[in-house]
Amino acid sequence: MSKMDALGAEPEEPAAAREDPARFAPASLEALASFTNREWHAVAAGANANDGERAAAAVAEAGLSEELGNILDAETLVVLAGSGTSLGIRQRDGSKRAPSMGALWDDVSQLAEFGVVTGRLNAELVASRNLEHVLSDAQARFAVAPDIDLEAFITAAEGVVLARCSFVEEDTDVSAHEMFLRKVARRSVRLQRTQLFTTNYDLAFETAARRARFNVIDGFGYGGHEFDGSSFDLDYVRRRPHEQLALEPSVFHLLKMHGSVDWSFTGNTIGKGDGKPVNPVLIYPSAAKYQLSYRQPYLEFMSRFQISLRQPDVGLIVVGFGFNDDHLNAPIEAAMRSNIGLRATIVTPGARAEGRSDSIAWIEDLIRRGDRRLSMFTGTFDELVKYLPETPAREERDEHMERVSRPRGGAAT
Repeated sequence: MSKMDALGAEPEEPAAAREDPARFAPASLEALASFTNREWHAVAAGANANDGERAAAAVAEAGLSEELGNILDAETLVVLAGSGTSLGIRQRDGSKRAPSMGALWDDVSQLAEFGVVTGRLNAELVASRNLEHVLSDAQARFAVAPDIDLEAFITAAEGVVLARCSFVEEDTDVSAHEMFLRKVARRSVRLQRTQLFTTNYDLAFETAARRARFNVIDGFGYGGHEFDGSSFDLDYVRRRPHEQLALEPSVFHLLKMHGSVDWSFTGNTIGKGDGKPVNPVLIYPSAAKYQLSYRQPYLEFMSRFQISLRQPDVGLIVVGFGFNDDHLNAPIEAAMRSNIGLRATIVTPGARAEGRSDSIAWIEDLIRRGDRRLSMFTGTFDELVKYLPETPAREERDEHMERVSRPRGGAAT
């Protein structure tokens, strides 16, 4: 059973550190990859580091930047963004708005509906203060013996999740997300569009895209309000008089694996709009999410996620995701086993934690045994944004090839 975070994602830290992920961040950022000789090595020297330590950290930092550049340079670029991409978001006045699992549990445990059913739930699960486990228990009991009190609790708890994850507003600072999009989604139009998969319910990436003037292909067509999976096969082009059609730059795919706070069921369709949805389209924290992920619209996202990881030249960035969700772990691990054309980096401050998932430990073992395709970094989302190179290498090569391929003496066009 997985440990889904409040944002519809996986906690990127072990349970002991869920309350404040910043406390869990390592004192020294470290990387593990072929460029660190397959050993964990600091990429940011501490304040008391000597000259030798600073020089070694600079070498590791350069290696990390080059590795990230190689991933951005891939024909197909895939990003899996979990809760860690939102837990650092704050309002512009400095107040923190994204809910942690602990904060969400505190809200749910104060519900009057919870007090009514507490005695009917598994006492050990209640004592664990794990919302996913408690909701799973309530749903299982309701499925066996429908009960109005259990139903009321489940509905109220899901309402808390929806309300707390609807935290992105006009004064919310998503500047890190804007910079992230500028670095991963502003690629050469000769390459495939960046595919950004996120397990979060919130609107951070949509808001950042709007502010940074990116066009988003999200399954709802060109500004449409009804989901249609085939719209992921459409694209944006620019038409100018007397010129050929040209693909528009700054376009990316956004696929929300667990739903969104602005989606709602309307009849037989899934709509997107403003305000609180009447019938939310979300996979709430519970054991049922594995089965729900193979229904529409989630099936469309899962299919595209699996297909993207099978491409012959694919770069994968996994950030803020704790690998505690089997239905997402499986296609990633399958790609690492079978796709020799994959390059991937795992970014989480919990990469070396005692409570890390088996998948992270397995990936570390692959790296130590010489898998040059993989790397790990103990940074946060904001730190990843800092280390991502400004311009993908492929873009530079494209410009160079255009320059040298012109006939000598020919005028530039």
